[in-house]
Amino acid sequence: MLASMSTWDIAVGETLVRRDLHLRWGGAWYGGMEPAPKAKSVFLFTEPQAGKSYGYQYDGFDSDGTFHYTGDGQVGDQDPASGGNRSLLATVDNGRAVRLFRSESPNTTYLGRFVLADPPYYTATARDREGALRTVLVFRLAPTADSDTSILEPRGGDGTATAAEIPLERLTVESYLAIRASATVRATRREAELVLAYADWLTTFGHLTVRQLVRLPDGGSLYTDAYDKTTGQLVEAKGSSGRKSVRQALGQILDYGRFVEHASLAILTPDRPAEDLVSLLRSQAIAAIWRTPTGFERSL
Repeated sequence: MLASMSTWDIAVGETLVRRDLHLRWGGAWYGGMEPAPKAKSVFLFTEPQAGKSYGYQYDGFDSDGTFHYTGDGQVGDQDPASGGNRSLLATVDNGRAVRLFRSESPNTTYLGRFVLADPPYYTATARDREGALRTVLVFRLAPTADSDTSILEPRGGDGTATAAEIPLERLTVESYLAIRASATVRATRREAELVLAYADWLTTFGHLTVRQLVRLPDGGSLYTDAYDKTTGQLVEAKGSSGRKSVRQALGQILDYGRFVEHASLAILTPDRPAEDLVSLLRSQAIAAIWRTPTGFERSL
């Protein structure tokens, strides 16, 4: 008897034969990313040992609180507009659930529902099953309350650091209305709005602004606030120009600068910092950038 398309009755932590899962809910038996129409879902399967043979060295639960999962395609560059990658990205708009399983053939264990994080993926370099270097998509999956991450392997580092380009994070006012008000949330919102205003201002001069995702040697991750691709300037933003914020930004930008190739460094604040703080930044060859009624100014 076929299951109802609207009734999902597999419990988090339940182990079953993968073939039986697909006979009931749909989807192919062997792929890693499988749309399952009967479950109104996209099934994702992680099998760490098997994945390594296809160059999936980025997979695992990361220190940023998300599960990193290499996309669909075993040969050549992976394309976000094709195959399972397209199906996964479409869940944002079509309402399908993202359900993660950990497999040890022939069985698979259901780990629950996940959602795509922001940004949903980054690109990285890996070898395909034929040994050729190619670009892969590494998706970032955030666990929900209906999930269990306890048996997911941590994402291990390979002893080297890498930096990957990702889009700017465009936060919306509505996303904050669902979050309890706090000083931390307000500061984060000010920083995000400041970065977007600065990026939009740079656009009027023909500059392209992105972020950089730094993959650390120990397996952790760092996210820069902004990177001006046109000039090669790496920017750290703060929601305040006070001493504490500027000193914190100074340490962060010097840390990021070790991993991201850049032509210059800068700290972005909502107004001009005190002159001695500008002098402190200048002594480290770091520009101070601040917002004005007509745009932005800088001092180096």
